[in-house]
Amino acid sequence: MRLNVPHRFLTVLALGLLTFLPSDRAHAGTVTAVGSNLYGQATAPTASTNTTSVTAGRDFSLALNADGTVAGWGLNGEGRSTPPANLTGVIALSAGTYHTLALQADGTVLGWGFNGNDILAVPPDLTNVLAIAAGGYHSLAVRRDGTVVGWGFRGNGRATAPPPLTDVIAIDAGRDFSVALKSDGTVVAWGLNDVGQTNVPAGLTQVIALAAGENHTLALKQDGTVVAWGQNDNGQCTVPGGLIAVTAIAAGGQHSLALRSDGTVVGWGANTSGQLNLTGSDIRAIAAGGQHSLAVHGAGPVITSAPLSQTVLAGAPITFNVTAAGTALTYQWLFNGQPLPGATNAALNMAAATRANAGLYAVQVGNAAGTSQSAPAALIVRGLQQLSAPLTLADGTLRLTFGDQAGDPISAPNALRYGLEISADLLTWTPLNLPLTLLNGRLQLDDPGAQNSPRRFYRVMER
Repeated sequence: MRLNVPHRFLTVLALGLLTFLPSDRAHAGTVTAVGSNLYGQATAPTASTNTTSVTAGRDFSLALNADGTVAGWGLNGEGRSTPPANLTGVIALSAGTYHTLALQADGTVLGWGFNGNDILAVPPDLTNVLAIAAGGYHSLAVRRDGTVVGWGFRGNGRATAPPPLTDVIAIDAGRDFSVALKSDGTVVAWGLNDVGQTNVPAGLTQVIALAAGENHTLALKQDGTVVAWGQNDNGQCTVPGGLIAVTAIAAGGQHSLALRSDGTVVGWGANTSGQLNLTGSDIRAIAAGGQHSLAVHGAGPVITSAPLSQTVLAGAPITFNVTAAGTALTYQWLFNGQPLPGATNAALNMAAATRANAGLYAVQVGNAAGTSQSAPAALIVRGLQQLSAPLTLADGTLRLTFGDQAGDPISAPNALRYGLEISADLLTWTPLNLPLTLLNGRLQLDDPGAQNSPRRFYRVMER
């Protein structure tokens, strides 16, 4: 059902899927649709000519336009295909079974449609969001620090990420389960597992994008191949032999789609309504709904290698690269959907990353034929923690206080990622399983064991 923030490559869309990066310079695309059209979900608006990406719920469709506006069509129960009036500044969409989430350029999230189980009740303190995913009855978001927040129905743990889950760069949600992509290319899944939805294949690595359908998941690997798991009653997990050079994936109700580097789409699984019959060799983005599919057609350069997501320490140098086929190419880098002044080369370099640099980076590559836009790369910036001088209390307990070396305050959600380890020789380290208290953006711990230790070393660990 939804999100796909690729770790490396092009636009990735699924049922209820996420879409990215509107900009006035983004390629102007037209939308086509196939499959079930009982509610008009496969009747794309003829006036839609500036679409950058699409997303599909079970019986409705949405398009993200180059100016940050959203268009919707299909079943409109509870207003699911009608975006809020005057909605602008959207950089990502994710349509679930019955509702839609939108990520705005300021890092906040809003939603519309069905609100059962409070799936539209976005936590009021949710900011600095990197990615979103709308599921059957639950919603998910990834903060720019790589942690996951969930809300809505929590049955089978679908909206509660397993701790400690960090360094997440992409997330998606099926009907009753969730999947996350970490910056090291591995996948974590949780929630209902009655048909193998959370059985991530052993040894799966080098993943760059995810797409969750109703009860199955697709993973796109860096070598352009696809791996699938979950329910396979209609062959939706039976990836066609010899499928290579894939740049984007989409998972629907019981069908799957793959966009290849030549601009064509391969589909497998259920085809009862013709939902696999997307045609054309100029397709730049795809989405899969319940029994329908969407495609965005464009004429810009084909991006053959998009920027890679990264997790770095504050102060580290950063480089994002892109390659594309074509001549007389121009480049414009975007940060959280907005153009970066002067960032007009194939490489984007930063001498020293700060927490303020964390977010989504994408690039628009253009020539005389048009402009194409990469999927975003996530940048997660970790900060070194520094212990203050310890304080010995009256009973001999040692009070330790630590905080971010760069002075950034630690927030309540982020506090769960930190812990202390102790050592007597600086060689063997053991977790110090004592409660941490958050005070004024810094963490404090009282260690009564220190009074009986002639020599004790401490180090702060960020999970």
